[in-house]
This record gives sequence, C-alpha cells and structure tokens, in this order.
Amino acid sequence: MSRRTALAQLGDLAAEQWGMVTTAQARRAGVSSLDLARLASDGILAPVSGAARVYRVTSTPESPDLDPLRAAWLQLGGGRSWEERSLDMDAVVSHRSAAHLRGFGDLIPEVHEFYVVRRRQLRRTDLLLRVRPAISRSDWEFVDGMPASRPEQMVADLLADHEDESAVAQIVHDAHRAGLLTPSQLTEVVAPHARRYGHRTGADLATMLLAGAEGVES
Repeated sequence: MSRRTALAQLGDLAAEQWGMVTTAQARRAGVSSLDLARLASDGILAPVSGAARVYRVTSTPESPDLDPLRAAWLQLGGGRSWEERSLDMDAVVSHRSAAHLRGFGDLIPEVHEFYVVRRRQLRRTDLLLRVRPAISRSDWEFVDGMPASRPEQMVADLLADHEDESAVAQIVHDAHRAGLLTPSQLTEVVAPHARRYGHRTGADLATMLLAGAEGVES
C-alpha cells in the first residue's frame, strides 16, 4: 500500500481520536504493520510514549498532559473505533484520572484509572482497572472526547478510596462552581461514606465538603 493511501485510510480514525490510531485499528482499516513502520520512518507517524502499538499523526498538536491517558483508553478498545465504542462503552475514565481530566482539584493521578466492562490483561503497570460489568450511560459523559465518570460518581469513588477530605472538597468546589454538582446530588452520593469520615449522616459530610469548598474559593 502506498504511503498516501495508508495515511488516507487512517485519517478519519485519527481525526476523531486526538490524532492517534492503534495498530489493531489500522489493521482493520487494511493498513499493515509494515505500512505503519514506513509512515513512522518518514516522520508522518510517531509512537506514543508508554503506549505500545499506539501511533500519533505528527502534524496533530500534542497534549503532554492528556495524551498518555487518551492513548491508554485507546489501548483498552482493541481494534474498535472511537465511534463504535461511544455506542457501546467498554472503558470509562474514573477516580483521580477523571478529576484530572476535568481539571478539578489537585489530586495527581499515579496511574491511569478506568472502569472496564471486563477484565483486561495489558503489559502495563501504570493502569488501574476496576471491572464493572454494566457501565450505565447515566454514569458517565464525554469530556473533551473522553468518556469520564460524572462528577457525583467521581466524588463517591474518591471517598470510597479514602482520599483526604480536604482534597475531595477542592474537587467538590470545582464541580459545584462549574454547575455540575448540586448539594442534593452530593448528599446522596456521600451518604455511604459519612461514618468513615467521622460524620453521622450524608448531609453532615456534604455540608463539610461544601464548607471546605467555600474555603478554597475564599
């Protein structure tokens, strides 16, 4: 296959995936590993650091902060395209990674965290996958093209992971200020974690988180 034809075959895929494509996706599009190697040799494609078998079109602007997370999500999809996965979601950004993707709070992800519908075996030590056989459409939304846990689910997940209360309050502040989290939503999702954080009820914990959030704003 000519280089021009190979790049044309990959163009639509890469355009909806932040300029990236996996070797499995390329294979489905009729582009061989040899074709990819030639495009990489010509400087048209470049391997994504830390994500085996994921390439980036070099003319696409890089996002050093988010590209590693995006590439990890692409790896989890095998050969399926972004469009196919959007209709039948198999992996959703969660926990610290979801907060980081949204720019909420200042918890730094140590690994890329996802909910996945089935157990996956990847040769990576920087992934934390939590199996959730049924990922409901009501539990996630797109953020810059990435499927991510909704703010209320994200807060509940962070509390379940025993994250520091003040760190969660900063995330609550950002989500509340963005109009993505209401006090009633917060009260409902934090209720199961109230006693662990030293509060009698979900309302008490929600009040403390919101008060902490106001402290951050001031």
